[in-house]
Amino acid sequence: MRKLILLTLLIFSSNITAQQLYGPQRGQRGYIPPPKYEASVYITTLNAYEELEKVLPKSVEVFSLDDFEKEIFKGLLLEKYENYNRIVENTDSSKQARQDALKQLEIDFVKSLAVILTPDEITTFVDMDFSGKEEKKKRRKDKRKKKKNDE
Repeated sequence: MRKLILLTLLIFSSNITAQQLYGPQRGQRGYIPPPKYEASVYITTLNAYEELEKVLPKSVEVFSLDDFEKEIFKGLLLEKYENYNRIVENTDSSKQARQDALKQLEIDFVKSLAVILTPDEITTFVDMDFSGKEEKKKRRKDKRKKKKNDE
């Protein structure tokens, strides 16, 4: 009787060790890759003063604002960035609600620009790109293309 019990335990234990404990490995049939998380859910807050340093000088130069208009523009930008941070930090609302609030914030900001800028200048401001990284990349690519063409 003991031999029969030992034999059945031996058979069952060999079946358990033959199975993969952690499921199918990469490259095997039945493997499902882990899910990719959507990065747009995790929107980070902005440092209002760093963003202001990027936007304000270029805007003052392009639109030739005087000191009074510059201060009004600075106040509008700070208010926009603070409201942006408030919306992003609110984790109680859903992703869609935050995106709608950010769109509405942008619309309200563009409407408030009408105090200082003309409609043509507002469209110019909306189309402006305030990141200086793209210009550097273009220059590097141009240099590489010239070197390849010279050879």
